[in-house]
Amino acid sequence: MQAWLYLWLLSIGGGHVVLGVALALGAQSSLLTPYFDNLLSQFGLQNAGAETRVLAQTLIQLFGPTVASWGLLFCCLIYLYRRHGEALIKLAVFAALLLWLPLDCLISAAHGLYWHLYLNFAAGLLIALPLALLKPQQAP
Repeated sequence: MQAWLYLWLLSIGGGHVVLGVALALGAQSSLLTPYFDNLLSQFGLQNAGAETRVLAQTLIQLFGPTVASWGLLFCCLIYLYRRHGEALIKLAVFAALLLWLPLDCLISAAHGLYWHLYLNFAAGLLIALPLALLKPQQAP
């Protein structure tokens, strides 16, 4: 079970790397049109011009490298915790989750982005529960 938890958490981090790079490289593509349509409509900008859409796409594009780098750092921390068992590593990942999750949820809710809330809660649980159960390979 520990190997599965470890691989799961690494895949979460790896998925963030892939998603972040995809956002950085593909935010201007037509594949994300439904996402931007929904995002702009939540802000009452469904009839906004091309300039507003390009701005939104550029902001999401800029967000991509942040997501990718977070995923890489997450993988490194999971590896180090599993290998060395330093409790501070696990605590730091939980602290990062507690910093991200409530703030992101509050901002999303304030702007009516309720589907972000569902995504956030799912992501939070899919990270926090396996992380809580993960044990190091050897005691520190």
